[in-house]
Amino acid sequence: MKLLLFSLFIIGSFTVSGQCAKKQRRQLLADCASEQQKQEEALTVFSKSKAEFDTVKKIARGKIDSLRNGEKQLLACFLNYSRFLYQLKELKTELPSLKHTFKSDEVPIHSEFLVPMESTLSAVFVFEKVSEKADLGDLSVKEQNKVLRRKLDEYKRYSLSNTVRLGEMKECSARISIFLPRIDSMFRVYRVLANDLTSDSWKLQDRLKQEEAVFRKKGPKDFPEAYFLTFPEVFPGFISTGQLNEPIEYTSFEYSSPIAVEHNEPKIFEWTEDAAVFPGGREKMNEFITTNLRNPESVEQGIISGKVYVKFVVSEKGEISAAQVLKGIPACPECGEEAIRLINSMPNWIPAEHDGKKVKSYVGLPVKFE
Repeated sequence: MKLLLFSLFIIGSFTVSGQCAKKQRRQLLADCASEQQKQEEALTVFSKSKAEFDTVKKIARGKIDSLRNGEKQLLACFLNYSRFLYQLKELKTELPSLKHTFKSDEVPIHSEFLVPMESTLSAVFVFEKVSEKADLGDLSVKEQNKVLRRKLDEYKRYSLSNTVRLGEMKECSARISIFLPRIDSMFRVYRVLANDLTSDSWKLQDRLKQEEAVFRKKGPKDFPEAYFLTFPEVFPGFISTGQLNEPIEYTSFEYSSPIAVEHNEPKIFEWTEDAAVFPGGREKMNEFITTNLRNPESVEQGIISGKVYVKFVVSEKGEISAAQVLKGIPACPECGEEAIRLINSMPNWIPAEHDGKKVKSYVGLPVKFE
């Protein structure tokens, strides 16, 4: 009898336990379904906020591109202004009245202006979603309940992290919206400065044209060397110390014969009957220049262009030495350095000849950067 009662108790306990487990499973399934519904609603809100955030970022990037172009235009204006100002100062002539006296460190840099917003503009927000439903398979009710509890914990954990991300995204969107008018203000600064620089550049250029007209009318005698270097096209066959042979034009550079003037060093000829030439002539020189010239970044970006006038010595053996810049590009000192490097990297030239002998001579070579 006792054995029978004990057996009935055990069976009853398992039955009650099984009923409780099934009840828990139903509740867990309902809770997971509820969390799934909350996740879908949260995803809708998150997606809407992300669309607004992406729109604000797109507007900001467009304005930043405009700002970058504005800075590039401003730098181009500044380089023109600097070039004209430098040329007039070299001529030691009176300057026209200018709106401003600009310096390179006074030009605001857009990248430095945007530093506080870099992390905000590069922020990326992703909604974490519990994508897969619980796979209960052939598990027992208790094992199913364990799986459902883990899935329910995952829903709650993702819900919390998504709420935090949503708040951060809204803060970033607000910061960018507040910053947009500042970008517009900086762009207006660039535009005002560019207009002022352009106006002053016109004045400087007009004064240069006046000086060129005087030089053309009264030259070439009694003018300092700066005039010949500033306006080389006016009297291409002369320099303040004497007379030059006219430059030979090439596709991407120019070449001039040695300078025909007396020099303190009698062993180096300023003028010869047959000038020193690059081995292979113009075509080979053109090929060498094209292959070996390394444009500085400012030239590659189209901000700077111009010529660097270099003078060097070609020995009786054709060896190159004593390369120096006669006239550089004021806003691009690295162009002068590159021109010197290019000349020194050249192979030996065919030396000049005078009175039937090979002699050491000077060579002038303008190098174009564009």
